[in-house]
Amino acid sequence: MKKHLTKVMGTLLITGLTGCNAMTPLPEEPARLQHLNEAIPYKIGSAGGLTVESADGRHILKGKNSFRLTLQPAVGSAWDLSSVSILGLMFRNTGETELVLDLMLSNDGATGWSKSAIGRTIVKPGEEMPLGIGLYRSADYASTHPAYLRMSGKPDGNFRHWHTIDPELVRSLSISCAGKGNHSFELAQLFPMQKMEPSRLNVFPILDEYGQYTLKEWPDKVHSDADLRKGAELDARLEKELGGPTGFTKYGGWKDGPQFEATGFFRTRQHEGRWWFIDPEGYLFWSYGVNCVGVEYAGQTPTKRDPVIFTDLPDKGDKEFGRFHTLLDVEDNYKLLEDVPHYDFTRANLYRKYGDDWQKKYIERDAVRLQYCHLNTIGAWSDNEIAALRKVPYTAMVHYEYAFAADKLPDPFHPDTRAGLRKALEEYPVQFRNDPWCLGAFVNNELHWAGDARRQVADIFGYEEEDNSTVRSVFIDWLRKKYESVEALNAAWSASFSSWDDLLGVIHRDQLKGADSADCSALTVLLADAFYKMVDEELERYSPNTLYLGSRFNSGGREVVEAAARYADVISANIYWYKPNLGSFGATDVPVLITEFHFANLTGNNLGSGLRSAQDAVQQGRLFRTFMEEAVDHPQIIGAHWFQWRDQSVAGRYDGENYDVGFFDVADIPNVELIRAAEEYGRNLYDSIK
Repeated sequence: MKKHLTKVMGTLLITGLTGCNAMTPLPEEPARLQHLNEAIPYKIGSAGGLTVESADGRHILKGKNSFRLTLQPAVGSAWDLSSVSILGLMFRNTGETELVLDLMLSNDGATGWSKSAIGRTIVKPGEEMPLGIGLYRSADYASTHPAYLRMSGKPDGNFRHWHTIDPELVRSLSISCAGKGNHSFELAQLFPMQKMEPSRLNVFPILDEYGQYTLKEWPDKVHSDADLRKGAELDARLEKELGGPTGFTKYGGWKDGPQFEATGFFRTRQHEGRWWFIDPEGYLFWSYGVNCVGVEYAGQTPTKRDPVIFTDLPDKGDKEFGRFHTLLDVEDNYKLLEDVPHYDFTRANLYRKYGDDWQKKYIERDAVRLQYCHLNTIGAWSDNEIAALRKVPYTAMVHYEYAFAADKLPDPFHPDTRAGLRKALEEYPVQFRNDPWCLGAFVNNELHWAGDARRQVADIFGYEEEDNSTVRSVFIDWLRKKYESVEALNAAWSASFSSWDDLLGVIHRDQLKGADSADCSALTVLLADAFYKMVDEELERYSPNTLYLGSRFNSGGREVVEAAARYADVISANIYWYKPNLGSFGATDVPVLITEFHFANLTGNNLGSGLRSAQDAVQQGRLFRTFMEEAVDHPQIIGAHWFQWRDQSVAGRYDGENYDVGFFDVADIPNVELIRAAEEYGRNLYDSIK
């Protein structure tokens, strides 16, 4: 599907290249240049590192090495982009170097994380295309709609994200490049690449019988069961063309690289100034992986909603397709909801494609696909049945029941937490105890570690959802050893507690604004150290030869990261950025594994923007490649895992994510651009490190 879509869109956007013939866009899918004549006036505000010549509505710029360019409104002080979903700037690379361009739309007070919209586009020499950037709008994450629920992307072109911009007061567009060499390029129209379309709201259904988006057409969209089987033919052609990995060990290690002691298990070590995994045979190994391999986190769609979104949802009693109704445990604003009804379009489509033996065949097929994509690691959230084949190294993803210290934060001092972890390890579906194919184990995911110690302490003392008196008592004992009286504590913390018992009740954050920073740091160390020590002890007890891969950070202050580094073999972090910036996660002398990143296709066959986005399928593949190049070039990074193997449901998983990020879509059709990017880089993975 996406291979042909890319041809249509790519040919429209790239001009002046030998052999490129213009193609007529599908009538159902207008070209992204349809609004090119609706130009948004701009002027060049600054051009650091560049010379500028302007004529006939085009700007010719030349420079050397890095540069930064700022565009501003030609009239007034701000653009009103409230009608724009994706903004485009026509750009032609007239030089001889590839340009990796970082884009940022800004409100007043913009930072890289707020009051802005960011994007990245990679333009090869001779190409002309729009530089696209999606505008993420504010939305209430807790609100629902009877049909749309919390869908991150909606049919009107609205993208929901935590990183938002006010589209009515956009002050500037900056374009920066850190490249080397001589550059020359031209700028032309600034225009709406995709407009907001309010008329598409409340047009139903939005899902067809295959779980695909109904309000859009694209080449190779599945309209019949026969089309599903055509997708299998494309899959087979890719396997034949791309082949399997060569020049690697059976575990995916660097066969032509140096060899160390073969211990029979994965481990880590430094070699010539950089960190590596060492595979069971003793060879250097860089973890090149993907999350959610299989079907567990793909096309499942919540059904407890207005049924008008579905074209023809099978009844639960349907003899053939009723079996794909399922009950899932989901997270709702960090609270567990059990047995939430869903319909699984991915499994239903695999049944249509393969027949009664579909479960065995999809498992076998996904194992083959990992090989022709040249991926060497099965990341978190993947199907246990595929990991159990032991054809590709896998990671264990351990969750367990625990006593709460705060929202989504275990209390390591409570005996139920250790007991829950021990039980989960013993009952884990894949027996990874001393398994040479297990790269290591993650325990927990994106725990709610605060960014600084004072907030961390406030999270503990301000928690009111459940009884957390165990961790509170530990904190109080520590404070009582330091302060002779509650009056002494009050003086140090600018507080007004009447007794130590006040600390056992819920304390408003405002009461802790003056808490002593050194005390808060020490208490955070006490908590984090106890937690990571407990996990390390239990994992060592269960499987002494399994690496502890950490807790997959997405937040955490210095004290927490340093505590993890004392006990985990690897710091794991989910980094949704255009570059593999480690930040505080790279502040210790411990290797780092990037456990999630992605760039969702903004103009593909889904609706959401992803946590970071690409303007089309071609750019998705290029951004994948560039991120991997930069990650491999970092001596502390020992792997990176894309999120995820299959597209999410168009109508959203329970928390609303509906991203076009998969190697395969809900109908099991390959995303050719992403697959080719992964295969090309994976085939030459170790050559790029030499």
